[in-house]
Amino acid sequence: MVKLQRRLVKKRYYGKSTYTYEVYSLNIPREFHELLKPFLEKDLRVEAQHERGALTITRTPKPVSTE
Repeated sequence: MVKLQRRLVKKRYYGKSTYTYEVYSLNIPREFHELLKPFLEKDLRVEAQHERGALTITRTPKPVSTE
């Protein structure tokens, strides 16, 4: 089972104002860690779809530009 987690981050700028934003995270179970190792430290394209009560998140490597 995987849980989608939400937390609020508060940043203070020079002691004057506070900026607050939400961060969502998805913890991946240990049984999938070996599958994820080839993707560490790489840029990934993320697509999310909500369909019939299911959330599908797809991550694919971004193509490397040769320019």
